[in-house]
Amino acid sequence: MDVKILLSAFLLSCCLDCAHGDVASDWIMFYRSVFNQYNKNSFPRSKQSDTVTVTISYYLNGINNFDEVGGVLKTVGFLKVEWKNELARWAEKPRGMSAAIPDTMIPISDLWHPPITLANSVNSLAELGSTEDFIWSKYDGSQIWRPAVILSSSCSTNPLYFPFDTQECNLTFRAWDHIKSEITLIPAGTKANLDFFSPSETWELMDSKVMEWERDSVSYLTFTLVIRRIPLWFIINMAAPIGLLGLLTTFVFLLPIEEGRVGYALGSFLTFSVYLSYIIDSLPKTSEPMSYLTIYIVIQVIMSGSVSCISVFTVRLYLKDEDARIPKCMAVFIGFICCKFCCKDNEDENEKDKEKKAIEVKDNTDETAFSPDGENEAPPPEEENAQPEDMPSSVKFGVANIKWRPVDTEGEEFGGDEDKIPFIDVEVPRVGWKMVAKSIDVFFFFGTIATHTVLAFTFLLPIVVQY
Repeated sequence: MDVKILLSAFLLSCCLDCAHGDVASDWIMFYRSVFNQYNKNSFPRSKQSDTVTVTISYYLNGINNFDEVGGVLKTVGFLKVEWKNELARWAEKPRGMSAAIPDTMIPISDLWHPPITLANSVNSLAELGSTEDFIWSKYDGSQIWRPAVILSSSCSTNPLYFPFDTQECNLTFRAWDHIKSEITLIPAGTKANLDFFSPSETWELMDSKVMEWERDSVSYLTFTLVIRRIPLWFIINMAAPIGLLGLLTTFVFLLPIEEGRVGYALGSFLTFSVYLSYIIDSLPKTSEPMSYLTIYIVIQVIMSGSVSCISVFTVRLYLKDEDARIPKCMAVFIGFICCKFCCKDNEDENEKDKEKKAIEVKDNTDETAFSPDGENEAPPPEEENAQPEDMPSSVKFGVANIKWRPVDTEGEEFGGDEDKIPFIDVEVPRVGWKMVAKSIDVFFFFGTIATHTVLAFTFLLPIVVQY
């Protein structure tokens, strides 16, 4: 033990500013007189039941990384730990020495020090610091220890507004195996010290605070770091491609059906699926709460799959036989989309004009054909669209005969009450399957745009507002 003390005193003497007299012999004498009977395992109080008050400051040098998927914050810095050791005091100028020794640096292995640990560490609960550290000691017993620390602390993330999110992560310290009546931890200030802080390229430090608290008679000290993500990388690599893919999916309904629409829709859906698997690794794997961006992407994938199904459906309608009968409800729906009912009055007026012109032409023909001798009399016109008397009826056994339907002079079907929907008394417009397919395209095109707008206001706008 004496040899170790002598060697430590000799090494420390080389680092001191004292230059009066025989420094080496003075320090050997000083170390013997002060620490010869000192036991580092002794509690640093003359009365062992007294409480040791430990003041802690945290100097943050930088934020190494924040893994929001695993919930781990890695920081670099050092602590400034201060306390008083009543068993390690000496006179400012020890007797028999040529110079005063107000303070000195003593190896941590030779002195008592508080066993400070990071309570919310994800690696281990070992004591902080190194066996090669030194403790600055003053003649009145004041001691300061500055351990360098690289901390990996657990952090409960809130990814609701990812990637414009703000996180609060705690660094909680305690004195291991000591209760508050033995060691009490207090902060040196109200915030973490940023004198040596270097900004991160990924996270921006917004604020910090410190709080002392107690649980199960143990004193705790918590430093809270409020950090905000710098979102430029995520905007370029995630938000912009997602918006572009959603826009491209919408324009599926403007692509001509003959130009491979189904292949384009399926390609958009597969692109969304592949891109989702790419960005899912960057999203926080939490369910409470789930980020708005995750919900938005999932809905986009569902919409892309729905667009593919609708495209297959419209292609099938477009290629259907035009002579095939259209259900009344669908015909009415398409009529509303195509404003068939709005244009009905104009069509009626046009028909009246045609009838009026036909009557005028007939009158002129009759005047031209008149002759007193009857020589220029035109033969009576044959009845148009004459039908034999044995033509099958459009109604058979009291039921509509779907094989034979009466037609007008222009070849269009008419059926009296059969062309109306009884419970709403609306006449069924005449439409074809190609018109049905095109009308559905227009309807879903504007519907998809409206849906994208609603999704943007519901999920994306709250995220942007938070930044």
